[in-house]
Amino acid sequence: MGRCAAHADCSLSRQKLLPTEDRLSFNDPRFLTGPGIPGLVSIIIPCYNRANIVRETIDSVLAQTYAKFEVILIDDGSTDHTREVVSSYDDRRIRYFYKANGGLSAARNSGLDAARGEFVAFLDSDDVWQSWKLGAQVEIFRRHPEAGLIWSDMSAFTNAGEIRSERHLRTYYSAYSVVNFEQAHEPAGTLSDLVADAPASFASCPYYVSDVFHDMFSGNLVHPSTAIVRRKRLQTSGPFEPEITGLGAEDYHFYFRICSHGPVAFLDAPTTLYRVHPSQLSTCNSLHEARGNLNVVLHWMQRRPPTLPQVMIDRSLAHSHAWVGAEELNAGNPRAASRHLWQSIRLHRTQPSTMLLLFRSLLPQRAAKLMRIVKRAMLHTIMRPLAGLALILSDQQNFLGEFVGVFQSDLISSL
Repeated sequence: MGRCAAHADCSLSRQKLLPTEDRLSFNDPRFLTGPGIPGLVSIIIPCYNRANIVRETIDSVLAQTYAKFEVILIDDGSTDHTREVVSSYDDRRIRYFYKANGGLSAARNSGLDAARGEFVAFLDSDDVWQSWKLGAQVEIFRRHPEAGLIWSDMSAFTNAGEIRSERHLRTYYSAYSVVNFEQAHEPAGTLSDLVADAPASFASCPYYVSDVFHDMFSGNLVHPSTAIVRRKRLQTSGPFEPEITGLGAEDYHFYFRICSHGPVAFLDAPTTLYRVHPSQLSTCNSLHEARGNLNVVLHWMQRRPPTLPQVMIDRSLAHSHAWVGAEELNAGNPRAASRHLWQSIRLHRTQPSTMLLLFRSLLPQRAAKLMRIVKRAMLHTIMRPLAGLALILSDQQNFLGEFVGVFQSDLISSL
């Protein structure tokens, strides 16, 4: 990917953000006012200490065949050389803002305040775009004015540039095990209909335009770095709301709201390269993500449409409680884990793995060795009765106490 030497006649726009108390927010009459500059894509890149890789991200934007864009780079209190890296570009389309560290959602909302385009895209500072991404998605917007959001598939790659998974979206988001676009929606066209410069291997990839509000109850479908939103839809749906989710799963809630306001589009081609590395927030804050996901599901269950099937409600809540339970257990919080895992099993009983986690959460620490023996024994049909006998004969009164505590309310209600 080339540097921006071709834009040497331009200069970087360096700006500071408004003080926190002057920030614009949803329901403020000044939030994303007006229709925006026609055809302009405002690309919001939140960045924190990514001086070593953000250049690759910026270069991928400058290499876009669709050139009507602005880059809004929000430096969220970086302490490395991020400012110097961004300052090395001579391109008036790049706008640099510095703010005190406030987290990813706050940085994205700051970018929304500065956005001037008819469309808004989000790009994480460690991800990379294919050169034809903007062209393909803007063309879908042009052909389908009813679509308020377009997202796509993505590929996963490492710092060394190795492609680990060419089709990574369905692996990364578990909701796709339930939501099947190929069966539920008719294609509106293919990638080759949209742009001429897409790789031949992706030319026949379809795109869909439909209402996916019901589908979002199964889990998040949208990866931020792949998505572009109409300004008009954002004016209706509003910004990121971390106060609702509890500093986790803000993306899910944000795109849930967008999808609740009308049709959206999914381009089933990998327009984005998603970088896999140890410092990603999604791996470092898995417990926060799980708790946030449950908060989002509970929030939207209060607003669910009457046409949403009960089986989908139960399955979504069961999955969310199971995720929190597993993460609480990994974090060393067995009591909290037990409550969530039991709630999950109540809603959806055929979950062998969740049941095993529940028993593990109920065991005192000194019984960990016993649990490992039981788990291995459960893998063999002949040994299963002996595994059950080992639990019954184990002198673990704390285990029985925890067991009764978890099920107490249900035992009382059944009397």
